[in-house]
Amino acid sequence: MRKILFIFIALFSFLEIYGQGKEKTNNNNDINRIILHENRFDKLIDLAESYMKTNPEFAFSCAYKAEEIANQTNDKKKQACSKITIGDIFNKNNIYSLSVGYYENAVNDLLSIKDYVTINEIYIKIAELYRNNYIDSRWSNEAMENALHYAQMTNNQNIIIKTNIEYAEILLSQKNHKDALKYYNKILKYDINDNTINKIAKALTSIANIKAAEKNYQEALILADSSLKLSKNKDKILTINNYGLKGHVFDSIMMFDSAKNYYNKAAALAFETENFDLCSEYMHKIGLLNINHNKINEAITVFKILSDSTEKFKMYDYCNNAFYQLSKCHAILGNYNEAYRLLNKYDIYNTIANNQRQEKKIKDINTNYLLALNFNEIKTKEIESENIKKNKQNMIILTLGAIIFLTSIMVILILFTKNKYLQHKSMETSYEQQLKIDKMENELMEIQLKSNKESLINLALHFKSYIEYINPLKAKLKEAIDAPENEQKVKLKNIYMEMQNNNGLFNNTENLYKQINDIYKDFIDRLEQKYPTITKSEKRLCAMLYINMSSKEIAVISNTTIRSVETSRYRLRKKFNLSRDEDMVNFLRTI
Repeated sequence: MRKILFIFIALFSFLEIYGQGKEKTNNNNDINRIILHENRFDKLIDLAESYMKTNPEFAFSCAYKAEEIANQTNDKKKQACSKITIGDIFNKNNIYSLSVGYYENAVNDLLSIKDYVTINEIYIKIAELYRNNYIDSRWSNEAMENALHYAQMTNNQNIIIKTNIEYAEILLSQKNHKDALKYYNKILKYDINDNTINKIAKALTSIANIKAAEKNYQEALILADSSLKLSKNKDKILTINNYGLKGHVFDSIMMFDSAKNYYNKAAALAFETENFDLCSEYMHKIGLLNINHNKINEAITVFKILSDSTEKFKMYDYCNNAFYQLSKCHAILGNYNEAYRLLNKYDIYNTIANNQRQEKKIKDINTNYLLALNFNEIKTKEIESENIKKNKQNMIILTLGAIIFLTSIMVILILFTKNKYLQHKSMETSYEQQLKIDKMENELMEIQLKSNKESLINLALHFKSYIEYINPLKAKLKEAIDAPENEQKVKLKNIYMEMQNNNGLFNNTENLYKQINDIYKDFIDRLEQKYPTITKSEKRLCAMLYINMSSKEIAVISNTTIRSVETSRYRLRKKFNLSRDEDMVNFLRTI
């Protein structure tokens, strides 16, 4: 009986896999037709490269089919090409362990045909892969040593120069300036010609960056100018970087006009070449430069242009920073309402930017999972295919008649069990999702409460400065009253002038309470509906208790003593009929 059951399960699994494969084929007719019937190696590789990022599962299937064709013809070059393509697919989708495996297998094929140029390119890819995934720097350096070794074996000057640049940039990313300079200086020893001029210009720019980091500004400027003369604006990105570098140097040595000029050049060229990320970056630097040199109105103009354009094109990472800087500028000028409005916009776009980053991470994780699943699925199908070939077809026919009755029963049981399991799983998933949503809503509410509390406390601190100012003023007024008549007029005039100069401090109390009403309007409306007899001061106290402010903080805001606040809280408890065990804050949040 056990043997019969085992045979049945094996057969049923085969039929289920066959059915799933057939269904998948029906859903992806065009893609599978290419994979199943495309016999041209180059076409499959082209398809794999085209869909490498947008549809990595399909790209992997094409590259894997190309590898099968290469293996059938025993063509080492094609075998290496297909493996490199598969390695690139895994690399672009951050599955670096599988990527390195395919790259190294490709190196073995290329060594047999002495293709040192491609081997050099592979080791550079491996080194960059280790760097981008923050793996031990020794691994990255070891890969670059291999790349240099095979570059020397090519006897190709351009390849050797390019490899030295790559090695220097990897060392620079590791903050190893000393060794990076050693490889950049190797490049400068080559003769300048049409093939080397651009690479030498890039090396000069990189050395200039190192010198600027070491605060050797004069040498950095000379190197940047030399790079500009060599490139002659042919390499736009290099020119932008040189302008930006010079702007940074002049900014560091407090030469405002020169720094602004070069930042403007970098931004204009970036815009002209439609490199909007770089353009936004340098616009941001221009705005900060204006702030640092107390040119607040000019900074507002720059950040207003930047915020409007990035908001329009949904560049939220730059957009939120622009609104934040605008808020700071208006706060410096004393335009607190506008500063608060812009700070709210910053919060909105910062949340959107964070959500987009999270969505991208989730999408990448899903893509990587599907790609790995596709890889495992193909490997599994290979094993299954081999097993199926070994089995004789007549065994399936003979066993099918013997177990058909058991099959129908087991199918019903399995389908019933599977359906129950899926229902249970679906309920669990829905419950977990609801828990996550509730948790996120609670977290957002806490963040908003904290933000509102901080805004009120900031206003309160400003109000505190008013209290600290008015008390000495009272003393001066008393002194003027007690003074002889011939001195009273002068003293009173001085007091009046002092009050005029600090007029802003006297207008902040109503602004504070207006801020409370604006932030918690909905809560105060509900409070008035439920308790119509509640006074204006009690409503303000409730709003401050709602965000869990301490009695000390409320006392500072209300210009009263902690004991008075405690007395007011006691009266409120009586008005709300709260017992000693009931928490006031929790009660207010239920209204």
